[in-house]
Amino acid sequence: MILFHALLAIFLFLNMCMADDFMSFVDFYYSKNLNNPEKYYKNYSTDNIIDYFNLASIYKEFGENEKATAIYKKILEINNEEVRAHFELAKVYYFQKKYKDAEKEINFFLNTNKVNWEVYFWWGCILLKEKKYNDALEKFNTALKLDTRKVVIYIKIAQLYEEKENFEEAINYYKKAIAADKAYTELNKKIAKLYEKMKDFINSYKYWVIVNNIDPKDMEASEKINYYMANIDELKTKLKEYNKELKQKREINIPPDKKTIASGEIPIIKIGLLKEVYSISFKCGSDFEIRDEKGKFILKGEKLKEYNIDFDSDRAFLSFNNEKLYFKDRIFIMRQNKDSTTTIYNIQHGEGFYWSEKKDITYRGDFMIYVINKKINLINLINIEEYLYGVVPSEIPTQWHKEALKAQAVAARTYTLRHLDRHRKEGFDLCATQHCAVYKGIYSENKKTNEAVDETAGEVLVDKDGKFVDTFYSHCCGGHTQDVTDVWGFKRIKSLKGVFDGEKNTWQFPLSPFYFEEWVRSIPDVYCRSTGDNEISFRWIRYFDAESLTMYINKKEKIGIIKDIEPIKRAKYGALIEMRVIGEKGIKIFKFDPIRNILGKIRSNVVKWEYSKNEKGFIDEIFIYGAGWGHGVGMCQRGVKGMADTGKNYKEILSHYYPETYIIKKY
Repeated sequence: MILFHALLAIFLFLNMCMADDFMSFVDFYYSKNLNNPEKYYKNYSTDNIIDYFNLASIYKEFGENEKATAIYKKILEINNEEVRAHFELAKVYYFQKKYKDAEKEINFFLNTNKVNWEVYFWWGCILLKEKKYNDALEKFNTALKLDTRKVVIYIKIAQLYEEKENFEEAINYYKKAIAADKAYTELNKKIAKLYEKMKDFINSYKYWVIVNNIDPKDMEASEKINYYMANIDELKTKLKEYNKELKQKREINIPPDKKTIASGEIPIIKIGLLKEVYSISFKCGSDFEIRDEKGKFILKGEKLKEYNIDFDSDRAFLSFNNEKLYFKDRIFIMRQNKDSTTTIYNIQHGEGFYWSEKKDITYRGDFMIYVINKKINLINLINIEEYLYGVVPSEIPTQWHKEALKAQAVAARTYTLRHLDRHRKEGFDLCATQHCAVYKGIYSENKKTNEAVDETAGEVLVDKDGKFVDTFYSHCCGGHTQDVTDVWGFKRIKSLKGVFDGEKNTWQFPLSPFYFEEWVRSIPDVYCRSTGDNEISFRWIRYFDAESLTMYINKKEKIGIIKDIEPIKRAKYGALIEMRVIGEKGIKIFKFDPIRNILGKIRSNVVKWEYSKNEKGFIDEIFIYGAGWGHGVGMCQRGVKGMADTGKNYKEILSHYYPETYIIKKY
């Protein structure tokens, strides 16, 4: 979000007038020398304000708030009316714990009547640090009136109430933050702990379960759940009631018939539904046959009966009617009625993300049970068009324009055929998660997306040599897709070069530090730009306190409390592709994809940040400003919506995101 758009227009004009100097700075910013900006500036002209803003922008990224302060003060010596300099100076004073100086800068905005939600938000932050709780709350509430979408406001109000030991209201505002942006999964743990302080162990247990569902490896959550279950009789009773209800629900469940597509030339593919588990339970809507790896009949299974597959020593077995069928390698479950479906119990989706859940899911197709490492993989055998019925609505909102849905169908079909055998060593082609494509069976199917699949049946994207294109896609590119060579190191691929996601590009990429900061905080006129009160995928702010930041990073690397986070290298279109994290116990370098996970599953790599440190030199809070959601390579799904809404058809959409490609009918 930009503070004042008129200021940006002036800066862009000045930037165009100084193209040579600008490009020199850009070369520096996208190199690996960012950790020494003083050396670069030693012989660099700072006769203009833009140069100062660029330097200050880098200092903020490296947590050098004192040096940034000096630069902003120089800007104000040149022109005391520079609005942005006053605003940034207020923030860096706040980060240095110089709250009186920060308030003086805030007064500039009050005196000139140039206020928005950010001014009131940072004013509230300053007052909160000074423990002026009533005044801080007033400022936060004013910020909320000006923009109810900013989650950081809810979090700061929650922190305020937590400091006052009003835990009920703190919980209330943490819940509001989660409702506004479910990516703040760490707040579930804070809520669980606050309920514990209130002696409300039932609700504490519920939130520890949420934490555990999102991250089954969270030892603290597991220990809390086990402790509560062992010591609170009410929870034991509720669990028995839940299991009884679940059993009754499964007993009356009848997997419905779904009209199957005659396979013909349509490829049958193998989708991994469960990977390396110890137990599987299922119910088939028709009688079925169990066959071995050579296709030999072993036994007949009955419809609507529950079957279990478990592990005993070094052998897997299928149990039925108090009998056991042992097998060492693999077996196949082949339905007699090809229109029937099968319900698989306890499928986990989205592990690590806020949408993580375990539920019973019903699928089309047949199945293979594959034994690996003394565990079991469950694999769905299904033709690609029926598979796409479950994929397309899981990847894109079904209410979007049909041309957008058709573009997604062709991209997903091409991706599937291009990546067959991706999990060959595990016995299947693709998994059912974000790693490949989200696939949730028949209950995710939708009439509109099924029609989009049918109307593009067999259509795929190929290059000039007739080879399948790598049709990567992500939810929102933030305004410009990334070049696959920059972010993943692939060879130069014309169909996956970065493209501006709009009609007319007024931004000169690659952007200098200050203009890149403006990019991630502004609302450029692009296809995927933000719409709706609850939109959080286009431009967003992610906030972490010291506890949450340390927790996320140490899940991957045990480097202790975090001292610094430093950008090392960026791609041409802004994505951070290399980052250094300095902790009390060591230093680690992270590359493109892991960066998002390390930083609390932030939505994209197109980010700038600013942070403060405590008296011991450790980060105590960090604000990350971001654009987009996902890796940003290839097709931008929100951009697809924007293009379809302007009247573009699916072929024009695909041509925009995958240049120099062609649609052919494969089967």
